[in-house]
Amino acid sequence: MTQLPTSSPNRSSEIDISYRHIVAIAWPLLVSQLSFTAMGLIDTMMVGRLGVTTLAAVGLANFLTFWLLSFFFGLLTGVNTLVAQAVGAQRNEAVGRALWQGLYASFFGALLLAAFIPVVPTALAWTGADRDMLGIASNYMIWRLVGVGALGIYLAADNFYRGLGETRIPMICGVAQLVVNCGVNYLLIFGKAGFPALGATGAAIGTAVAQLIMGGVLIATILLRRRHARYRVRQTWRPHVATVRRLVAVGLPVGVQMFMEMGGFTIFTALVARLGAPQMAATNAVLQVWSFALMFAFAISVTATTLSGQAVGAGEHATARRATWRVLLVGAAPMVVMCTVFLTVPEALMSLFAEAGDAQVLMPFARPLFLIAVIFLIFDLPFNAISGALRGAGDTKYPMYVSIAMSWLVFVPAVWFASPRYGVVGAWWCLVLLVLPQLGFITHRFQGNRWFLAATPATDSVESEEEPQPDVQSVSAASTSSSPA
Repeated sequence: MTQLPTSSPNRSSEIDISYRHIVAIAWPLLVSQLSFTAMGLIDTMMVGRLGVTTLAAVGLANFLTFWLLSFFFGLLTGVNTLVAQAVGAQRNEAVGRALWQGLYASFFGALLLAAFIPVVPTALAWTGADRDMLGIASNYMIWRLVGVGALGIYLAADNFYRGLGETRIPMICGVAQLVVNCGVNYLLIFGKAGFPALGATGAAIGTAVAQLIMGGVLIATILLRRRHARYRVRQTWRPHVATVRRLVAVGLPVGVQMFMEMGGFTIFTALVARLGAPQMAATNAVLQVWSFALMFAFAISVTATTLSGQAVGAGEHATARRATWRVLLVGAAPMVVMCTVFLTVPEALMSLFAEAGDAQVLMPFARPLFLIAVIFLIFDLPFNAISGALRGAGDTKYPMYVSIAMSWLVFVPAVWFASPRYGVVGAWWCLVLLVLPQLGFITHRFQGNRWFLAATPATDSVESEEEPQPDVQSVSAASTSSSPA
């Protein structure tokens, strides 16, 4: 009979899913994501002062860069899941071990991405963008890939803290990273204080420098804080095959999912770029603003991952389901505010990215894109909350299959058909066509109990002592708790 993986049955405390605790986890995540998003926004705003061509080039390079980095981001979310489940199971040594295996994974991932650098110009040329755009975009993207090792350190440490539910220190480091990025950008983009004027390349270097500094700071806080001594972080640095396998089992599907999603989105970007520089510049600007709303969905998703992982690690499956509904309710209010801003002041938002004359040229394209972004966000918020909960349980293969199917069997063909016939607005409507079926499939999965079966036991090499495991039918009662009460 199918059995449900659980942790120690002798837990003495329940997982805290109070609204106060949810907010305590989520708001620093929101600020962290705000600072991370602001880095891209500030890059865009600064290089936008160099002209529409540079603005479009950086937008194109950012999409392609994030496509490659998306696998990196996804793989390291496994650290969050493993740490959260180990915390819920009260297996402290497994917590520290998950961090180190994440760092090793990030190192090898950085080497793989570095191998892509020689083909960057060829990959960008495939988009069909004009020669001026390609030269700027190529230099920017190469320097972003050079700095990917620093990003890996930062992400591994950040996911460690997320799994613990301690999100304030990463928040502080995220804000500090933004400040460093702004300063280095100013010096290198415009050639201030004796530094060369590198333009868009200077923005890429500024991002890498900021991530290297703050990644080191985050690792130092983990190693030096006394409260982390119980996790034996200093003693669990050796490679650990079982933990690596679990990290790959959980994180690899997320990495593949994000890579394939971004592959589809990169094709979307390339097709929009072929429509012309104004359409691409408007898309880039709207996406940068839109990313501020997406950060709410991101914070909600990570909070759901942390609480779901801790609850599943503790064997409290009904708690994992209730926590997800509560997390979704917490995220709804700020999302409403952001959508209202998109609909009421699009001109003011566009003025952040372009001079008055350029903004007037871009507004006919940008105005309908803001409306489509709002419609997308209405469905994207619950999709992110539920996906985060499944990720916390280690159920990452099913969402991967759904995402790949919808991205490449629905979204990409639709964009390919719509963009030359209906322009940039038609291409954007395909995003709504993508998220609707994804939400339906993920909700169906969440309403059942199979996602609990994917739970990854937070065990160590010597922790494989046999423990009684309840039959899968023991969680059927969890489905009766699928309300936010």
